[in-house]
Amino acid sequence: MSGFSIVDGIAEIDDPELHQTWMDRPDYIDAVAASSDPDVAATKRIVIDFVAELARMIRDDAAEDRIHDIVKRFVAEDYVQHDPNAPGNGREKLIEYLRRAPLDAGPPPAVVNIIAEGELASVMTQQPTPDPLIPGSTYDWYSLAVFRIGDGRLTEHWGPLKKSAPGKESV
Repeated sequence: MSGFSIVDGIAEIDDPELHQTWMDRPDYIDAVAASSDPDVAATKRIVIDFVAELARMIRDDAAEDRIHDIVKRFVAEDYVQHDPNAPGNGREKLIEYLRRAPLDAGPPPAVVNIIAEGELASVMTQQPTPDPLIPGSTYDWYSLAVFRIGDGRLTEHWGPLKKSAPGKESV
């Protein structure tokens, strides 16, 4: 495992470049998705593969070319979205929402942990972020999201975002 280790189920990234390339590292994705329980491993794999596909799409500025196929592959038709900034429920509404995702915000954060129990999976991401209190330094920003999985597809999502005004970034 070059550039990272798994400690108590959480990826610790030692090589800062891995934050930029995690989505292209099968060894990294396999390690984060690993579980001794095959059902848990399958659930974790659905989530990390979806997030990695979105990360590559954003990195490559290819939303128009890829978003429909990604969502169709991973998301149930009757998907329920609990993000207050999303335009509604369903696969087509998710495609509409992701087409508006900012593609100039830098690389998407690395998935460092997925906890799966039953049909729920919690995803933790980590991203070095400029520290507003200490110019020239960064801190590790962690974000959590929860997905419900059914029949091998994402069926529901809860995320950390607050409602924001159009054109404003939510926190």
